[in-house]
Amino acid sequence: MTISAFTGPIVGFGAGYGAGDNNPEQATSLFWGGSGILDPRPAFTYAPGQNFGSQTLGWLGTNGVLSVYGPPMTKLTTKLSVAAHIVANTAMTLISANTTGAAVGVSVPRSDTGALVTGLIELDPLAMSSTANLTSGSNILTVTAMGTGSGNNPIGITIGMVLTDATTAGNIPTGTTITGFGTGNGGIGTYYMSANAAATATGDTVTGLFTSFPSAIPLGQVGTIRLYHPGAMIARAVSITSTTSQVNATVFTVNGLDVYGYPMTETITTSGTSATTTNGAKAFKYIQSVTPSKTDGTGNYSVGTLDIFGFPLRSDQFQIGVGVGADTALMMNNAAITSATGYVAAVKTTATATTGDVRGTYAVQTSSDGTLRLGVIQSPFGPNLQSSTGLFGVSQYAGF
Repeated sequence: MTISAFTGPIVGFGAGYGAGDNNPEQATSLFWGGSGILDPRPAFTYAPGQNFGSQTLGWLGTNGVLSVYGPPMTKLTTKLSVAAHIVANTAMTLISANTTGAAVGVSVPRSDTGALVTGLIELDPLAMSSTANLTSGSNILTVTAMGTGSGNNPIGITIGMVLTDATTAGNIPTGTTITGFGTGNGGIGTYYMSANAAATATGDTVTGLFTSFPSAIPLGQVGTIRLYHPGAMIARAVSITSTTSQVNATVFTVNGLDVYGYPMTETITTSGTSATTTNGAKAFKYIQSVTPSKTDGTGNYSVGTLDIFGFPLRSDQFQIGVGVGADTALMMNNAAITSATGYVAAVKTTATATTGDVRGTYAVQTSSDGTLRLGVIQSPFGPNLQSSTGLFGVSQYAGF
């Protein structure tokens, strides 16, 4: 079991380029398992001599890459915190329990330093619900039906999902994950669990939540090669909402991580009027903290989510229609988006706490509801393939 790796480029050429160069079997080159774009950043790329099983990540495809696909959860002004008074330079109290479209207590290593960041809130994690059978002492989960509570997960059950028996919690040990496919491939069928069931059960509701990092699909026996999961790449902007009178021009500092685990900071300044929602511009995947600059013991403030979504690859230009083969095309509810309304290209200057997203964003024109699927198809321009900045944008600004 090996990984073949060598420096490119690789060129395949046809007949007619030299004497005796006549290949009667000249045809299309075929690659088992497909081909894709290697992530060149140090935290994710291939390192010559790396241990077997070390993760090497990338995107499936080189043109028309499906970088986002799934139904974002409904936006909510109190998704990340309840409305409450604020204290200067003191982090707001954020949610402490999982809710639809947000998972708490997530830990992710910073991709710039490797340091583990704990206590994060993950936005729009992959989720699923199923009806399943268990056998005491067996690590096989038999799924008989998929439920409606599958969140933004277009392929259903995913390796790495943490399982919970919602009917009888003790039937599946805490922390049990899906480790492999049996007869199932995302839906009805059998799956292997990391632990044996503690009891026999028929028709239990078994849910799954994928909060593993990086958000990628492992291939091969030990998962050396991993493809970024388009269903796990939903990142979105956040908002600050005041429900009553405000202290003028309060600056809220939002710290978190992007979809790749790079730290990012945004400052959102409220307008000083009552009952107002102020929108952020950067797309977060993980939220660490939200801290106001002033104290307000009268007005109430909450942190919410917006229908503004980030691109996983740098987007320089919007293309009308799907499959045009250049830069970024969009779909919503299985229909091509033909208007650039809501589209914002990547910020190419040095990022600050107040600039837009380093890869660009799109504000959907039909409100997300957990059912309508957002699709992003990206075809990087040739020059953008030459560097990590071309593919993933300038470095995120981070104040922590």
